Amino acid sequence: MQPPAEKNLKVHRVTELDIERYALWAGLFCALFGMAVGMIIFAGASPLLFGGLSVGGVASVTGAVSAGTSSAYAFRRLLRRREAWLRAIPTWRQYVVGLGLILVHVASTVMIILVVTYLFSQAFFGLHLDVLSSSLFVAAISGLSSYLCLVATARTNAENLSVVLGIYMAAGVLLSMLLAENQGWWKGMFSALGTSDSGLGSFWTFNTTMVISGLVLVAFTEFLTRDLVVLSQAYRCRPSLERYPMIRKLRPRPRVVRWCLIAVSIGVIGVGSVPMDLAPLVHSAFVQLASGAMVILLVGTWVLLPGHPAVFHLMSLSAVGALWLAFLLWDSWSYYNLTGFELSAVAILFTWISVFIRTTAAMIRDRRRPHASHGIEVDDPYLHKGA
Repeated sequence: MQPPAEKNLKVHRVTELDIERYALWAGLFCALFGMAVGMIIFAGASPLLFGGLSVGGVASVTGAVSAGTSSAYAFRRLLRRREAWLRAIPTWRQYVVGLGLILVHVASTVMIILVVTYLFSQAFFGLHLDVLSSSLFVAAISGLSSYLCLVATARTNAENLSVVLGIYMAAGVLLSMLLAENQGWWKGMFSALGTSDSGLGSFWTFNTTMVISGLVLVAFTEFLTRDLVVLSQAYRCRPSLERYPMIRKLRPRPRVVRWCLIAVSIGVIGVGSVPMDLAPLVHSAFVQLASGAMVILLVGTWVLLPGHPAVFHLMSLSAVGALWLAFLLWDSWSYYNLTGFELSAVAILFTWISVFIRTTAAMIRDRRRPHASHGIEVDDPYLHKGA
C-alpha cells in the first residue's frame, strides 16, 4: 500500500552489493586524499599522535571532509533511490533531512577520531611519527570514515537512526561533562554545561551536540512518520471493538505525531542555540516546548496510535507516572537536585522513544495480513523490494 504521492515515482532498485561497492570506492578515494594531505602537511616534520598539528588533528579534518562528502553522496544517490518516498516530500524537507544526516556523521567522526588518538597518545606517550607512517595513519582514518559513513547513510531507517541519535547525544553530553572547567556544574542543571562558565570546550561541545541532535531528530521524524503513514492506511479496528461507535472513529494520526516530534526538535535546537546565561527565559521556553510536546505524545498514544498494542499504551501512561514521581522526588521531597530530575526525565523519555520505535518497526516487519494481532495490514512494495 502506497501513499498517493508516491504512485508515480520511478522505482530505482539499490541492492546491498551496490552500497558496498560504492562504499569501497569512496573509501579508496578518501584514503588517497588523506595520504596526499598527510604527505604535504607532515613534510619535514615528526608529528605527535595528538595535540597541535598532529596526526589526530589532521585526521579529524580529513576524516570530517571524507565523512561529510560520502554521507552527502549516499543521501543524494543511494538513500533517495532506496527510499523512494523521500523524493515525494518537499525539497526543503529533503535538504533538512540530508543536513541532519551529514552533520551527525561529521560530528561523530571528529569526536571519535579525537578521542581515539588522544587515548593512543597517552598509551604511547612521547611517540613521534615520520612522514610516511603519519600519512598512512591519516589515509587509513579518512578511508574508514568515508566507508562507514556512506554505508550508514545509505541504510538509514527510523530504527537505526534512533540508535545513532541516542549514541551521539550521550557521547556529546558526556564529552562536555569531561571538558567542563566548572567541576560543580552538576549542582545546578544540565544546561550549565552550555554556558560560558563551564569553559570554551564544554560550551561548544554541549551546544553543538544539542543543535545537531535537533536536526537529526527532524530527519528521524520524517522516517518515523513514513512508517506511521503506511500503518495508518492499513489500520483496521479489532473485530471485538467494532461494536463501539467511538472506537470505530479512532484513526492513527501520523501528522499529529509528526508535529509533536518537530516541536521536540525545535526545542532541542533552541536549547543549544540560546544558552541559559544568554537568555534564561527563552532557553526555558524551548525546554518547556520540548517537554510539553513529549507529554502530549505520552498521554495521547491511545488516540494518536490506536493500532499499537495495548501494552505499549500502558507503558506510555506508566512513563507519565514515572515522570511525575521523578518531579515529586525533586520538587516536593528534595531527594535529589534539578540535575538528578533531568537525568531521570531523559532516561524515561529515551526509553519510551526506543520502545515506540521498536514497536513500530516490528509492526512494519510483520507480514501476517489478515490475522495480525494488532490489526495492521502492511503491503508496501518499498518494504518488500528495498527500493
